[in-house]
Amino acid sequence: MSTEDPESTLDIVFLIFLPIFYEMISSMKYTALTGATGLLGSYLLKDLLRADVPVVVLVRSSKMETAKERIEAIVRRHERLLNRPLPRPIIMESNLHKPALGLDSEQRSWFKKHVDTMLHNAASLSFIAEENGEPYRSNIDGTRNVLELCEETGIRRFFHVSTAYVCGLRKGIILESELNRDQEFGNDYEKSKFTSENMVRNAPHLDSVTVFRPAIIVGDSITGYTSTFHGFYTPMKILVPLIDPKYVDVETVLVFGQAIGMNPNDQKNFVPVDWISKVMVEIIQKPAFHDSCYHLAASNRVRIDEMSRCIAEGIIQYKKSGKSISSSNGLEIDRLLTLFHEQMTVYQAYWKDDPVFDMSNTIRAVPQFPPMEMDKQLLMNLVRFAIESQFGWPKPKKVELGFESEEVFKRSRLEYKGLLETNIKRTNSSLFGLRIAGPGGGDWSIRFENGPSNTLGTYDILVGLPSEKAPLLSMNTNVFQRYEELYDSQQIMESISWESGSMDECRNALLVLKTLVKKQEFPL
Repeated sequence: MSTEDPESTLDIVFLIFLPIFYEMISSMKYTALTGATGLLGSYLLKDLLRADVPVVVLVRSSKMETAKERIEAIVRRHERLLNRPLPRPIIMESNLHKPALGLDSEQRSWFKKHVDTMLHNAASLSFIAEENGEPYRSNIDGTRNVLELCEETGIRRFFHVSTAYVCGLRKGIILESELNRDQEFGNDYEKSKFTSENMVRNAPHLDSVTVFRPAIIVGDSITGYTSTFHGFYTPMKILVPLIDPKYVDVETVLVFGQAIGMNPNDQKNFVPVDWISKVMVEIIQKPAFHDSCYHLAASNRVRIDEMSRCIAEGIIQYKKSGKSISSSNGLEIDRLLTLFHEQMTVYQAYWKDDPVFDMSNTIRAVPQFPPMEMDKQLLMNLVRFAIESQFGWPKPKKVELGFESEEVFKRSRLEYKGLLETNIKRTNSSLFGLRIAGPGGGDWSIRFENGPSNTLGTYDILVGLPSEKAPLLSMNTNVFQRYEELYDSQQIMESISWESGSMDECRNALLVLKTLVKKQEFPL
């Protein structure tokens, strides 16, 4: 690479974007997210990454997938829908049921340095207490473990996902400012979430507590997508395999509903997951609206008979499409009612008439995102997705991880052993953050120094963006894999974003990175 043309190109681009580049960014502190693999958690992760909020996810491996594979599958799905690469969160294997969530001393030290916010979304949705202790084990003991981790690592800003149904069996209008009203509860889930919200509010080591109380979370308002099929989905999830589609009509669905105490005139508050997440992330980014409580509900409640009509129409439409639906093979209606009742007993307290959830705080904080109306079209989107996706079966194939920027830097450490063979200029900053978006991407801090000869220096690469003020270099994985080619062809500035540093610091960062990735072959 010549010493004249590249600098000329960089200078021109730098001058054009000087107002953007030179706006100083604050230290890059992370938000820790629990429950990222659940429905709401997956949307929160997407919206936080989309807003360039640095995220560390606390997640456990499943029997079939590693923690990294679970998160990567979620992020890639959203990337396909958005048609753009997303940054990758830091992933830490954890367990909600262990002290400090199972994080070791090194991970907790990383938290102390890099994390200043906890977004606690993980929860058990069990309605009746189980032998393994759920929902109390996760919702109370798990929340206690999260709070203790925050106390140990100095996290003092807390966002807590509760539920609108901490109101229990109360009627009328429920205010966002209300919690302890000597209410009775319809199930163990409500009781456990009430206790956990009180725990968070009374934690003495937290400076700021913001509570979000969603109503009944359903799928995406546009696509109907959901990864969980509780609540709203339970009647059709049971009906579809049990009943022959030729018997399905609104009256049949209502008969089944009445068998478990569903009143056609009762109303439920269903709210789409994408709207909830969008509102939460907006409030999270507005400190003026922290330290409050927000009901997240729809603008209208849905009558049970309206919901039943949509379920019936969805099953009939699917039958007419020529696709097969597993049926009861002509079971008598009395036997069907018995089976339905047995499987729905757990939800009897759930299908009660909902109160009205006041949303004054929510409307004031995000007037640009007014509460959604749950009209018939939106309900049908939810029903169609659930039936056509066979209620999430079969499970999607495990994601193939492929290229990993982490492996590139591991090889750099082995090859150069902390020595940097490049001619870097002396500037005020020898530290920059590197954010690589897209599959295999990640967040990094790279610190470098010139040696006495001005040709041999040292470097260090750490996971996570700098915890102190520093410039930020951003690119996607396609650019990273072609970095040498783009650098040598002088096209690199067209492919990256540089924030908050001088021109010399930009050149240094680009040169250091070239040295670290040189001669490495990437799978394209």
